[in-house]
Amino acid sequence: GSMSMEKPDSSFMLESSYPDLVINIGKVTLGEGNRKKLQKFQREEEKAKVVKAACALLNSGGGVIQLEMANNDKHPVEMGLDLEESLRTLTQSLNLEAFFKTKQEGKCYYIFVKSWSSDLFTEDSSFKPRICSLSSSLYIRSGTSVLLMNSRDAFHFLNTRKMNAKNDLHSPYEFFQKDHLEYGEIVPFPESQSIEFKQFSTKRIQEYVKSIIPEYISAFANTEEGGSLFIGVDDKSKKVLGCAKEKVDCDSLKKTIENAIYKLPCVHFCQSQCQIDFTVKILNVLAKGELYGYACVIEVKPFCGAIFSEAPRSWMVKDKLICPLATQDWVNMMLDTDP
Repeated sequence: GSMSMEKPDSSFMLESSYPDLVINIGKVTLGEGNRKKLQKFQREEEKAKVVKAACALLNSGGGVIQLEMANNDKHPVEMGLDLEESLRTLTQSLNLEAFFKTKQEGKCYYIFVKSWSSDLFTEDSSFKPRICSLSSSLYIRSGTSVLLMNSRDAFHFLNTRKMNAKNDLHSPYEFFQKDHLEYGEIVPFPESQSIEFKQFSTKRIQEYVKSIIPEYISAFANTEEGGSLFIGVDDKSKKVLGCAKEKVDCDSLKKTIENAIYKLPCVHFCQSQCQIDFTVKILNVLAKGELYGYACVIEVKPFCGAIFSEAPRSWMVKDKLICPLATQDWVNMMLDTDP
Protein backbone atom coordinates (compact mmCIF):
# COMPACT_ATOMS: atom_id res chain seq x y z
CA GLY A 1 0.00 0.00 0.00
CA SER A 2 1.07 3.62 -0.35
CA MET A 3 2.63 5.49 2.58
CA SER A 4 -0.42 7.60 3.23
CA MET A 5 -2.50 4.53 4.16
CA GLU A 6 -0.22 3.53 7.00
CA LYS A 7 -0.86 4.62 10.56
CA PRO A 8 1.50 7.39 11.65
CA ASP A 9 4.09 6.28 14.17
CA SER A 10 2.63 7.23 17.54
CA SER A 11 6.04 8.23 18.93
CA PHE A 12 5.95 11.24 16.60
CA MET A 13 3.00 12.68 18.32
CA LEU A 14 5.40 14.39 20.68
CA GLU A 15 3.07 17.24 21.42
CA SER A 16 -0.37 17.84 20.13
CA SER A 17 0.60 21.46 19.57
CA TYR A 18 2.58 20.47 16.45
CA PRO A 19 0.47 20.79 13.33
CA ASP A 20 1.38 18.36 10.59
CA LEU A 21 3.12 20.78 8.30
CA VAL A 22 6.18 18.77 7.24
CA ILE A 23 9.01 20.26 5.19
CA ASN A 24 11.47 17.79 3.73
CA ILE A 25 14.81 19.50 3.12
CA GLY A 26 16.78 16.51 1.80
CA LYS A 27 20.26 15.51 2.92
CA VAL A 28 22.06 17.23 5.79
CA THR A 29 25.20 16.16 7.65
CA LEU A 30 24.69 15.89 11.41
CA GLY A 31 27.09 15.46 14.32
CA GLU A 32 29.71 18.01 15.39
CA GLY A 33 32.69 15.92 14.19
CA ASN A 34 31.07 15.19 10.82
CA ARG A 35 30.12 18.83 10.22
CA LYS A 36 33.65 20.00 11.05
CA LYS A 37 35.00 17.81 8.23
CA LEU A 38 32.74 19.38 5.59
CA GLN A 39 33.96 21.98 3.11
CA LYS A 40 32.93 25.43 4.29
CA PHE A 41 30.59 26.07 1.34
CA GLN A 42 28.80 22.78 1.92
CA ARG A 43 28.45 23.44 5.63
CA GLU A 44 26.99 26.89 4.89
CA GLU A 45 24.65 25.51 2.22
CA GLU A 46 23.23 22.87 4.56
CA LYS A 47 22.90 25.35 7.38
CA ALA A 48 21.01 27.78 5.12
CA LYS A 49 18.48 25.04 4.25
CA VAL A 50 17.83 24.23 7.90
CA VAL A 51 17.54 27.87 8.97
CA LYS A 52 15.23 28.84 6.11
CA ALA A 53 12.89 25.95 6.87
CA ALA A 54 12.99 26.69 10.61
CA CYS A 55 12.24 30.38 10.02
CA ALA A 56 9.34 29.56 7.68
CA LEU A 57 7.80 27.10 10.16
CA LEU A 58 8.25 29.38 13.17
CA ASN A 59 6.39 32.08 11.21
CA SER A 60 3.69 29.72 9.95
CA GLY A 61 2.36 28.15 13.12
CA GLY A 62 5.03 25.48 13.59
CA GLY A 63 5.62 22.11 11.97
CA VAL A 64 8.28 19.52 11.31
CA ILE A 65 11.54 19.67 9.37
CA GLN A 66 12.39 16.27 7.98
CA LEU A 67 15.87 15.53 6.70
CA GLU A 68 17.91 12.57 5.57
CA MET A 69 21.18 12.21 7.44
CA ALA A 70 24.11 12.41 5.01
CA ASN A 71 26.45 10.91 7.63
CA ASN A 72 26.69 7.17 8.28
CA ASP A 73 26.58 7.02 12.06
CA LYS A 74 24.76 3.96 13.37
CA HIS A 75 24.14 5.65 16.73
CA PRO A 76 22.14 8.82 17.31
CA VAL A 77 24.26 11.97 16.96
CA GLU A 78 23.82 15.56 18.03
CA MET A 79 22.86 18.19 15.51
CA GLY A 80 26.16 20.10 15.46
CA LEU A 81 27.20 23.36 17.09
CA ASP A 82 26.94 25.57 14.00
CA LEU A 83 23.35 24.41 13.37
CA GLU A 84 22.39 24.94 17.02
CA GLU A 85 23.96 28.38 17.00
CA SER A 86 22.15 29.43 13.83
CA LEU A 87 18.80 28.32 15.32
CA ARG A 88 19.54 30.29 18.50
CA THR A 89 20.42 33.34 16.41
CA LEU A 90 17.16 32.94 14.52
CA THR A 91 15.01 32.85 17.66
CA GLN A 92 17.25 35.18 19.68
CA SER A 93 16.71 32.86 22.58
CA LEU A 94 19.30 30.94 24.55
CA ASN A 95 16.71 28.26 25.09
CA LEU A 96 16.72 26.03 21.99
CA GLU A 97 14.30 23.60 23.59
CA ALA A 98 11.67 26.33 23.83
CA PHE A 99 11.27 26.07 20.04
CA PHE A 100 12.92 22.90 18.77
CA LYS A 101 12.79 19.21 19.64
CA THR A 102 14.64 16.56 17.66
CA LYS A 103 14.20 12.89 16.96
CA GLN A 104 16.26 10.44 14.94
CA GLU A 105 14.87 7.28 13.35
CA GLY A 106 17.38 5.36 11.25
CA LYS A 107 18.53 7.75 8.52
CA CYS A 108 15.59 10.04 9.16
CA TYR A 109 15.98 13.03 11.45
CA TYR A 110 13.10 15.25 12.53
CA ILE A 111 13.22 18.72 14.00
CA PHE A 112 9.88 19.64 15.55
CA VAL A 113 9.41 23.39 15.36
CA LYS A 114 7.03 25.28 17.60
CA SER A 115 5.15 28.33 16.47
CA TRP A 116 7.00 31.59 17.14
CA SER A 117 3.92 32.98 18.87
CA SER A 118 3.83 30.10 21.34
CA ASP A 119 6.85 31.41 23.21
CA LEU A 120 5.62 33.27 26.25
CA PHE A 121 8.32 35.78 27.04
CA THR A 122 8.37 36.66 30.70
CA GLU A 123 8.02 40.32 29.84
CA ASP A 124 5.02 41.88 28.19
CA SER A 125 4.50 40.47 24.69
CA SER A 126 4.32 43.98 23.25
CA PHE A 127 8.14 43.93 23.36
CA LYS A 128 8.39 41.02 21.03
CA PRO A 129 8.56 41.08 17.25
CA ARG A 130 5.65 39.09 15.85
CA ILE A 131 7.77 37.09 13.42
CA CYS A 132 11.36 35.93 13.38
CA SER A 133 13.96 36.67 10.73
CA LEU A 134 17.46 35.65 9.83
CA SER A 135 18.28 39.32 9.18
CA SER A 136 16.25 42.51 9.51
CA SER A 137 18.41 44.27 6.85
CA LEU A 138 17.92 47.41 8.95
CA TYR A 139 21.06 49.38 9.78
CA ILE A 140 21.56 52.37 12.05
CA ARG A 141 24.45 54.63 13.01
CA SER A 142 25.89 54.24 16.48
CA GLY A 143 28.82 56.55 17.10
CA THR A 144 30.98 56.14 14.00
CA SER A 145 29.80 52.59 13.33
CA VAL A 146 27.05 51.17 11.19
CA LEU A 147 25.24 48.37 13.05
CA LEU A 148 22.70 45.80 11.94
CA MET A 149 19.55 45.72 14.08
CA ASN A 150 18.50 42.37 15.46
CA SER A 151 14.79 41.50 15.41
CA ARG A 152 14.04 43.12 18.74
CA ASP A 153 15.94 46.31 17.93
CA ALA A 154 14.13 46.40 14.59
CA PHE A 155 10.79 45.93 16.32
CA HIS A 156 11.45 48.87 18.70
CA PHE A 157 12.82 51.00 15.89
CA LEU A 158 9.77 50.39 13.67
CA ASN A 159 7.38 51.04 16.54
CA THR A 160 9.11 54.30 17.45
CA ARG A 161 9.28 55.44 13.84
CA LYS A 162 5.62 54.65 13.42
CA MET A 163 4.65 56.71 16.45
CA ASN A 164 6.85 59.68 15.54
CA ALA A 165 6.18 59.82 11.82
CA LYS A 166 7.33 63.36 11.10
CA ASN A 167 10.02 64.92 8.97
CA ASP A 168 12.79 67.00 10.51
CA LEU A 169 15.69 68.46 8.59
CA HIS A 170 19.30 69.07 9.49
CA SER A 171 21.60 71.62 7.94
CA PRO A 172 24.77 70.31 6.32
CA TYR A 173 28.20 71.64 7.24
CA GLU A 174 29.51 74.71 5.45
CA PHE A 175 32.45 72.57 4.41
CA PHE A 176 30.22 70.80 1.89
CA GLN A 177 29.09 74.11 0.45
CA LYS A 178 32.51 74.84 -1.06
CA ASP A 179 32.78 74.58 -4.82
CA HIS A 180 36.09 72.69 -4.66
CA LEU A 181 38.47 71.01 -2.22
CA GLU A 182 42.28 71.05 -2.08
CA TYR A 183 44.16 67.79 -2.55
CA GLY A 184 45.62 66.79 0.83
CA GLU A 185 43.63 69.31 2.89
CA ILE A 186 42.43 67.99 6.21
CA VAL A 187 38.70 67.89 6.83
CA PRO A 188 38.04 70.04 9.95
CA PHE A 189 35.70 67.58 11.70
CA PRO A 190 35.94 63.89 12.63
CA GLU A 191 33.74 60.97 11.73
CA SER A 192 30.65 60.93 13.93
CA GLN A 193 27.15 59.55 14.03
CA SER A 194 26.30 61.78 11.10
CA ILE A 195 29.61 61.76 9.16
CA GLU A 196 31.37 58.84 7.47
CA PHE A 197 34.58 59.09 5.43
CA LYS A 198 35.40 56.53 2.76
CA GLN A 199 38.33 56.53 0.39
CA PHE A 200 37.67 56.03 -3.30
CA SER A 201 39.05 52.62 -4.11
CA THR A 202 40.78 53.38 -7.37
CA LYS A 203 39.78 50.21 -9.22
CA ARG A 204 36.12 49.61 -10.00
CA ILE A 205 34.82 52.77 -8.36
CA GLN A 206 31.25 52.18 -9.51
CA GLU A 207 31.17 48.69 -7.92
CA TYR A 208 32.77 49.95 -4.72
CA VAL A 209 30.32 52.82 -4.30
CA LYS A 210 27.38 50.54 -5.15
CA SER A 211 28.52 48.07 -2.50
CA ILE A 212 28.76 50.59 0.37
CA ILE A 213 25.56 52.51 -0.34
CA PRO A 214 22.93 50.03 0.95
CA GLU A 215 24.42 49.86 4.44
CA TYR A 216 25.62 53.43 4.95
CA ILE A 217 22.83 55.35 3.28
CA SER A 218 20.06 53.28 4.89
CA ALA A 219 21.77 53.65 8.29
CA PHE A 220 21.90 57.45 7.96
CA ALA A 221 18.26 57.58 6.84
CA ASN A 222 17.32 55.48 9.91
CA THR A 223 19.21 57.77 12.30
CA GLU A 224 17.63 60.86 13.87
CA GLU A 225 19.93 63.47 12.30
CA GLY A 226 20.52 61.76 8.99
CA GLY A 227 24.09 62.17 7.84
CA SER A 228 26.70 62.54 5.12
CA LEU A 229 28.81 59.92 3.41
CA PHE A 230 32.00 61.56 2.18
CA ILE A 231 33.79 59.53 -0.50
CA GLY A 232 37.35 60.58 -1.24
CA VAL A 233 38.63 61.23 2.27
CA ASP A 234 41.09 58.97 4.07
CA ASP A 235 39.35 58.03 7.31
CA LYS A 236 42.59 57.80 9.33
CA SER A 237 44.31 61.04 8.30
CA LYS A 238 41.09 62.87 7.30
CA LYS A 239 42.95 64.09 4.21
CA VAL A 240 41.02 64.82 1.05
CA LEU A 241 42.53 62.48 -1.56
CA GLY A 242 39.64 62.21 -4.00
CA CYS A 243 39.88 60.04 -7.06
CA ALA A 244 42.04 60.89 -10.07
CA LYS A 245 39.98 62.41 -12.87
CA GLU A 246 41.09 59.77 -15.42
CA LYS A 247 39.46 57.08 -13.34
CA VAL A 248 36.01 58.52 -12.83
CA ASP A 249 33.15 59.61 -15.04
CA CYS A 250 31.16 62.04 -12.89
CA ASP A 251 27.83 61.74 -14.65
CA SER A 252 27.75 57.99 -14.65
CA LEU A 253 28.99 57.86 -11.03
CA LYS A 254 26.17 60.18 -9.98
CA LYS A 255 23.60 58.05 -11.82
CA THR A 256 24.98 54.86 -10.25
CA ILE A 257 24.66 56.39 -6.78
CA GLU A 258 21.13 57.67 -7.37
CA ASN A 259 19.96 54.34 -8.81
CA ALA A 260 21.48 52.40 -5.92
CA ILE A 261 19.68 54.64 -3.42
CA TYR A 262 16.32 54.50 -5.20
CA LYS A 263 16.59 50.70 -5.18
CA LEU A 264 16.67 50.50 -1.37
CA PRO A 265 13.43 49.01 -0.02
CA CYS A 266 11.55 51.47 2.16
CA VAL A 267 8.42 51.41 4.27
CA HIS A 268 6.46 54.58 5.03
CA PHE A 269 4.73 55.56 8.23
CA CYS A 270 3.74 59.08 7.21
CA GLN A 271 0.82 59.89 4.95
CA SER A 272 2.82 61.63 2.25
CA GLN A 273 4.65 58.49 1.00
CA CYS A 274 7.71 60.71 0.62
CA GLN A 275 10.83 59.49 -1.15
CA ILE A 276 14.16 59.18 0.60
CA ASP A 277 15.58 62.72 0.61
CA PHE A 278 19.23 62.92 -0.38
CA THR A 279 21.62 65.02 -2.45
CA VAL A 280 24.69 63.85 -4.32
CA LYS A 281 27.42 66.44 -4.85
CA ILE A 282 30.55 65.80 -6.82
CA LEU A 283 33.28 68.22 -5.81
CA ASN A 284 36.40 69.08 -7.79
CA VAL A 285 39.66 68.31 -6.02
CA LEU A 286 42.42 70.72 -7.07
CA ALA A 287 46.15 70.22 -6.71
CA LYS A 288 48.19 73.43 -7.14
CA GLY A 289 45.26 75.06 -8.88
CA GLU A 290 44.84 72.24 -11.43
CA LEU A 291 41.96 69.75 -11.48
CA TYR A 292 43.36 66.56 -9.98
CA GLY A 293 40.14 64.58 -9.53
CA TYR A 294 36.87 64.36 -7.63
CA ALA A 295 35.37 63.77 -4.23
CA CYS A 296 31.75 62.98 -3.61
CA VAL A 297 29.33 63.80 -0.81
CA ILE A 298 26.00 62.06 -0.33
CA GLU A 299 23.84 63.90 2.20
CA VAL A 300 20.89 61.98 3.58
CA LYS A 301 17.96 63.46 5.49
CA PRO A 302 16.31 61.38 8.19
CA PHE A 303 13.48 59.33 6.71
CA CYS A 304 9.93 59.21 8.08
CA GLY A 305 9.76 55.43 7.85
CA ALA A 306 12.38 52.72 7.60
CA ILE A 307 14.96 52.21 4.87
CA PHE A 308 16.40 48.73 4.35
CA SER A 309 19.72 47.71 2.78
CA GLU A 310 17.82 44.92 1.00
CA ALA A 311 14.62 42.99 1.69
CA PRO A 312 14.69 41.43 5.19
CA ARG A 313 15.64 37.77 5.25
CA SER A 314 12.57 36.02 6.57
CA TRP A 315 10.34 33.28 5.23
CA MET A 316 6.88 31.79 5.61
CA VAL A 317 5.18 28.71 4.29
CA LYS A 318 2.60 29.43 1.58
CA ASP A 319 0.94 26.58 -0.27
CA LYS A 320 3.56 24.17 1.09
CA LEU A 321 6.40 26.26 -0.35
CA ILE A 322 8.92 28.31 1.59
CA CYS A 323 8.44 31.89 0.42
CA PRO A 324 10.50 35.00 1.24
CA LEU A 325 8.52 37.85 2.77
CA ALA A 326 8.26 41.14 0.91
CA THR A 327 9.53 44.14 2.91
CA GLN A 328 6.13 45.75 3.48
CA ASP A 329 4.55 42.45 4.56
CA TRP A 330 7.48 41.84 6.89
CA VAL A 331 6.95 45.22 8.58
CA ASN A 332 3.19 44.65 8.85
CA MET A 333 3.77 41.26 10.41
CA MET A 334 6.54 42.49 12.72
CA LEU A 335 4.17 45.12 14.05
CA ASP A 336 1.17 42.85 13.69
CA THR A 337 -0.92 45.39 11.82
CA ASP A 338 -3.30 43.87 9.34
CA PRO A 339 -1.75 43.95 5.87
